[in-house]
Amino acid sequence: MKRLFGSEISNFAFYFRDYIAQKYQVPLEVREEQTKYGIMLAVYVAEDCPLLNQIEQERDEFLRRPFDAMYQQASWETGKIEQADENKVRWKFPRFSQWKQQKFTVFLTALCLIIYLFQLLGFNQDILLATHYPESYAEQSELWRYFTHSLVHLSPWHITFNLVWWWIFAGKIEQKFGTATLVLLYLLSAFISGFAQNMASGPAFFGLSGVVYAVLGYVLVLDKFSRQHPFHLPQGFFTMLLVGIAFGFVSPLIGVSMGNTAHITGLLTGAVLARVKILFAKPQKTI
Repeated sequence: MKRLFGSEISNFAFYFRDYIAQKYQVPLEVREEQTKYGIMLAVYVAEDCPLLNQIEQERDEFLRRPFDAMYQQASWETGKIEQADENKVRWKFPRFSQWKQQKFTVFLTALCLIIYLFQLLGFNQDILLATHYPESYAEQSELWRYFTHSLVHLSPWHITFNLVWWWIFAGKIEQKFGTATLVLLYLLSAFISGFAQNMASGPAFFGLSGVVYAVLGYVLVLDKFSRQHPFHLPQGFFTMLLVGIAFGFVSPLIGVSMGNTAHITGLLTGAVLARVKILFAKPQKTI
């Protein structure tokens, strides 16, 4: 059997299998595999399949736009979506083994939630005073301040937006490239975006959004400019980033202030680090 591709998003394997079955009447096999990156489903085809070249071309097209409605429609029409060991597929809740591969993602998420909880319990002012970006000469030697501003949030929507994107994409980065890569990305983006935002508006800013934009920039560049396309981002992802940044500039009109400078510098930091990885790092296994 020849392996066509693998994905941690189990639906993708079945969408492609059913699409090929409907279009070419060729059966594909879906297998569950354990890799160093976690559990995934892989799609296989017989090596002597006479339509192998066409199926490989279909595979390449599918990986460029896996969210296209025609692939989902094929699965709905066949009515045969199933998991490797069950009769139907569902989005899997991460297994403990996968969580262990996202140690820093989990740690930072929990830390932000704990800090926000203490803010709600009446310690908000104390936390803001202890964690803001250095303002005075004396505070410049308090090195934690160059990073702790990223751990504090000012409203429920603020922390929800940041942690959802952090959880999804930082977790994928950590799974695929390791904890050290994510820690480096966090430290550099928190420091650089904080420095830039302080130059633009002073030290009164908080939140993980500069780091989140770095994470988004990192996955965007790797997915679009690496030969392996490790994240299979949907079409329109870059447009979403531009809309998010543009909204930051018009949000004061509705009474919401955002750290636009931190967002832009964070995005650029992540993009540059991803580009450096493409140029100098060993290629990762495509999954």
